Amino acid sequence: MKLTLALALVAGTVLVAPPAAVAATVDTSATYVLVSRHSGKAVQVTSTADGAAVTQSTRVDSAGQQWQFVDSGGGYYRLKSRLSGKVVDIASSSTANGANVVQWTDKNAVNQQFRPADSDGGHVRFVNRNSGKALDVWERSTADGARISQYDDNGGTNQQWQLVRLGTAAVGSPTDPNLRYFGRWNYADPTAHVSEWAGAYVVVGFTGRTVKLRQRNAIDFFVSIDGGPDVSYVNRSGTVDLTPTPLASGNHTMRVSYRPIAGSYRGDAVFRGVELDPGATTFAPAVPSRVVEFVGDSITVGQQSSKQALTAYGWLVGERLGTGHTQIAVGGACLVSAPDGCIGMSDRFLRTGLQATASNWDFSRYRADVVVINLGTNDVGHSVTGPQFQAAYVTLLRRAREKYPTATVLAMQTFRKRYIPETQAAVRAVNDPNTRFVDTTGWIVEATDTTDNVHPNDQGHRKIADRLAPIVSAALG
Repeated sequence: MKLTLALALVAGTVLVAPPAAVAATVDTSATYVLVSRHSGKAVQVTSTADGAAVTQSTRVDSAGQQWQFVDSGGGYYRLKSRLSGKVVDIASSSTANGANVVQWTDKNAVNQQFRPADSDGGHVRFVNRNSGKALDVWERSTADGARISQYDDNGGTNQQWQLVRLGTAAVGSPTDPNLRYFGRWNYADPTAHVSEWAGAYVVVGFTGRTVKLRQRNAIDFFVSIDGGPDVSYVNRSGTVDLTPTPLASGNHTMRVSYRPIAGSYRGDAVFRGVELDPGATTFAPAVPSRVVEFVGDSITVGQQSSKQALTAYGWLVGERLGTGHTQIAVGGACLVSAPDGCIGMSDRFLRTGLQATASNWDFSRYRADVVVINLGTNDVGHSVTGPQFQAAYVTLLRRAREKYPTATVLAMQTFRKRYIPETQAAVRAVNDPNTRFVDTTGWIVEATDTTDNVHPNDQGHRKIADRLAPIVSAALG
């Protein structure tokens, strides 16, 4: 459905008429970025929670900056976030100038409905149905993080927005807005999204009876359909039929995760979308709104367990608690970037991928509610001193706090009991009540719960999850 916004020409006794404004078009099937005329920054949300603030930030076209228009009738629309599936909402149905603008579950309430009104130069104002006031960059700020509010509709440039329409994604393509990505993916190529860290996965809802996965080169991966067991596909490339026996007609969901690229394994973890039956469509699946992020080395990856990331303690905890989850981890990683080349997670935590030259990760794509760190097992083998380790741990804890301001950060004692005093001292040094040390003494027995006195086996990972899940649950509140 499309709506062309009529131009209102104001008559006046002036010698020179003002230039005519260009009509804007709203397409309810399209995805937009909303850019402030005053600041040049984009409207965004950085959380999936009800009540999360709507702010402005430098435009990066992340999911948190992408919006769709949902028709409410009578010329009014709701602004729906691609990141959260929630809509822009005037908090507490306020009619006051300066009232907070947040996101909330879509109830089609009048305080969630906005009328697009033309301004000159093709810009648009958004007038709330309940208050009659316009969306407004508060106090004409040009800063990242400045809040969006409402104010009397006065036509100021801080109330005018450019609607930047993003490319229309094909059904089932990597950029299809109905796909939900968890963890860190490289989105640079719209035809092929790449997962480098362990524990990343993608979820999609679809109709029809068959589904195929489009790959590039060979990779091992796991697929769960309709909440069923994760089925292993080994060394597959090209278009892979995932339903040799057709499904029942109706709606389905699918989750795809790739084997981590680590050690000598060099599979091609590149997602190129899905193929469906003729006439079938995708839909936004129901996914958790809360995310737990696990940062670590090969133990967090799940190396030497039966399904690697999927049988590692992080994945098990996330699944048990019904949260989104991801493992920012790689085999052999240190905490400290060692001179001999050991990957230092205090630095790589900021990156989209494994390499030191990888682009910085866009932390607006998701917000972790809990961060669990398990590092220090490998540093001792790379001549990292206690003071070096402690300093790097303080850096990582502060970076986690900066990127996830409301998260609880849990610093786990390594199972091999390395750098315990330094880890505890780092937690004390940041002096943050929501950053805590986790004593793991007695959680596993090396002789029976590991494969090599270092890497937990499936039983060991389950034991760790048994101990860790209640701690994470309490942190989630």
